[in-house]
Amino acid sequence: METNKTATEEEKVPLQGTMRQTVGISQATLMSDGVKANKFPQYIAALIVTIGGLAMGTTLGWTSPTELPLKAGEYGFEVNNAQFPWIGSLMSIGAIFGAAFTGTITDKIGRKNTIIGIIIPSVVGWALMIWAVNPYMMMVGRVILGLASGAYSVSCPMYTNEISEIEIRGTLGTYFQLQITIGILLSYVIGAVVPVFWLSVICGIIPIVLSVLMIFMPETPYYLLMKHDVDKARHSLQKLRGKKYNIDGEIEQFQATIERVAAEKLSFKQAFTTVSAKRGLAVGLGVMFFQQLSGINAVIFYTSQIFKSAGSKLAPSLATIIVGGVSVVATFISTLIVDRLGRKPLLFISDLVMALASCVLGVFFWIQTHEPEKANSIGWLPIACLSVFIILFSIGYGPIPWMFIAEIFPPAIKGPASSIACLFNWVCAF
Repeated sequence: METNKTATEEEKVPLQGTMRQTVGISQATLMSDGVKANKFPQYIAALIVTIGGLAMGTTLGWTSPTELPLKAGEYGFEVNNAQFPWIGSLMSIGAIFGAAFTGTITDKIGRKNTIIGIIIPSVVGWALMIWAVNPYMMMVGRVILGLASGAYSVSCPMYTNEISEIEIRGTLGTYFQLQITIGILLSYVIGAVVPVFWLSVICGIIPIVLSVLMIFMPETPYYLLMKHDVDKARHSLQKLRGKKYNIDGEIEQFQATIERVAAEKLSFKQAFTTVSAKRGLAVGLGVMFFQQLSGINAVIFYTSQIFKSAGSKLAPSLATIIVGGVSVVATFISTLIVDRLGRKPLLFISDLVMALASCVLGVFFWIQTHEPEKANSIGWLPIACLSVFIILFSIGYGPIPWMFIAEIFPPAIKGPASSIACLFNWVCAF
């Protein structure tokens, strides 16, 4: 390779643009002596690990198709109007605790082992839901499933971020939210055709599948280098980039980052007081706050109830399936555009249109209260408003906050800071 290039020429990278965008990874590293990294293993790894999002989505979506059967006594006991909202919302309490400790656990035992270990609360939680003999067993089960969901929300985006190349990191970062929406839709569809018991059984199988598949996945190279296991880190990165790709440059870059953090010799408390840490936390907590302020979990938990209250002519189960399908399609579109349009523009557009859709829905309910005959003539409006709301959430405030928390924190506080952001998200959700 020629060494007399100008600085401007040297900065240019065919795959991504400038060196600043690649966080210091050199041109030689990205091109790897003319051999580009194989991206297929990265896509597969991201799809597998974000099955955690699928498991989380089925847990979130479970309440919508089960409300009427549970209140009708399908499980051998009745769930009254005061108890069912607790069954729905107690998941958030469990998620707060799951998110609180997972970041530290990932730094102790690894990203991969943490994700595999989440099978324990997942299986226990679904077992309680499947064999519940009263509403209180279901409430406990939902708390434990929330614990698992909170843990997935920290560990899965972190793993995805650490195994992906910079030029596809945005796309892979949206997979977690995509899997959440698929999980929600899966709950809606299955819940419409099978009893609650079998819906719970099917949902309980998903985390088992994830843990089995994760056994065959590599640990993230960054974590292995944190633990000074260079040989395993090289093997992991080679598996993720392809046999012909020269990984030396990326390994050196990871090591330089880890050594820089070690050289600063900051205590855990001091690491949180740096300017970069404060900025990262401000951004991370901010996007999580606004994600939940949108009311997305209320929409997901009570979709069928919203349509029932609105007097829509569509069957509530069909309406929820339509909204769930729209969410999946919109989130898939976000995987194609997030790296092209950027995070900030998508957040701004998402915020603005979601607010407008919510206002229009509010006006509909006002009309329904004061002029019910006029409301009957526009019974299509609730599903239109919720569809627009879901579409814009799915391309902005749905996937991007999960990407942010995996990207914006300094290495010294990445694990615990991610936990704090996710914990805050679930506090706001409750």
